[in-house]
Amino acid sequence: MKLLKSSVLSIFVISFLFNQTVFAVPVFQVYIEDAVAGTVGPDEDTWFTTSSSFSLIVAGAYGPDTESLTDVTLVLSVPQDETGSICITGGDGAALLAEQYVTDDGLYNPGGDAVIDLLTNEPGNPQGYDGYTDKSFLPDGVEFNNHYPFKADVSDFLLYGIGDFDNISYAVSNYSTDEAISYNIADGQEKTYAVSIDGFSSVHFDVYGYEKTNKCEGTWKINPGSHDATMVPEPATCFLLALGSVVFLRKRR
Repeated sequence: MKLLKSSVLSIFVISFLFNQTVFAVPVFQVYIEDAVAGTVGPDEDTWFTTSSSFSLIVAGAYGPDTESLTDVTLVLSVPQDETGSICITGGDGAALLAEQYVTDDGLYNPGGDAVIDLLTNEPGNPQGYDGYTDKSFLPDGVEFNNHYPFKADVSDFLLYGIGDFDNISYAVSNYSTDEAISYNIADGQEKTYAVSIDGFSSVHFDVYGYEKTNKCEGTWKINPGSHDATMVPEPATCFLLALGSVVFLRKRR
């Protein structure tokens, strides 16, 4: 009897710890394949690549109460007053958001029309604009974490609509810069995009979207600062390697 109770207790503990790990996966993440995790200047705890062409993974995780992940939007922060070209392609495409549209909760995403040309290879909206100088694009009333370089006084912004995310069993990994990557531990969906960049001295990636649960109408959420990614130019390679113990290599296996 004692052996049976011990076995049951062990199973319970293992199940509890596993569930805690699963639930610890953020709702949204961005990750660059074969990236380096570390800190470059004020951009802390980020996945870095020095390549101008790479595979970008965007993850949307379903928690135990999540019913849907919709209006998912990829946010690119580029240095103020810079222009360049960016090509993002994937299985479901990545449509540049240039004009407002109404979401299911009656809010607008983006919250305001684009106000500035940032891309040299995109026509933008009919008015000829494709970017934002500030965070007017955020849905009304939404305030996200203000991590670097996701700041209006540091960057201009580009938005890409990447659709809704499905609930697929064990399809999402945890791409944390604080610990080893844990693969396929959460339900949800990952989408992979081929990204090519020219002209910008850096491009930072975040993702936000609308999570509807069975407990409330819904909430807009963005990835935590430890689950974002940045492209920095090739000369930064030596700087990345010089970080030593602060930076560690984590490759997607």
